[in-house]
Amino acid sequence: MGQKISTTSALMNEIGIDKESASKVTENIKNHSISQSLAVLRAKANLSQAEMARKMRTSQSSVSKLESASNGQIKIDDMCTYLASLGYEMTISISRPQNIAQKIKTTYNQLSALLAELQKYAVDDDSILRGIAKFELEATHNMLNLASTLLESSSSKLKKIYPQPEPQIILDESIAEDIRKELALA
Repeated sequence: MGQKISTTSALMNEIGIDKESASKVTENIKNHSISQSLAVLRAKANLSQAEMARKMRTSQSSVSKLESASNGQIKIDDMCTYLASLGYEMTISISRPQNIAQKIKTTYNQLSALLAELQKYAVDDDSILRGIAKFELEATHNMLNLASTLLESSSSKLKKIYPQPEPQIILDESIAEDIRKELALA
């Protein structure tokens, strides 16, 4: 396996699975992953399809159709309603491709915005203030550990790129002669 494998089809081809079987596996992954995941979440919540339908204010047959639909048949609105009924929040992220440094910067900006949002909850309620202060201390500790790791890592990289010459002591010739004489007398 010398080349990078980036798809399930390529992986199955690499390990010798015939094309027909690989095609079936790929189709199953493509068509049933979302609906199966929804059904699993409902089952974990110990809800029948009928109970789920009541929570969603729809029919049991609509829930059944959603849980057996292919990915292309599932409407985002239906999935959001389904997940919200189970107490989940759905997030869809759309962005241009980013390298890892850009992803880290984006995540930092998102974290900064979330911390600013958290400050809105810092009201006059002592228990909320205590909880926020505890969280901030923990977050600060974690960020300082991360910063320390980054400083050590970048410092070692910079030493490889810009090696520092060994320090040298340069003496005035008259001082050097005095030291030689002292050493000779000793």
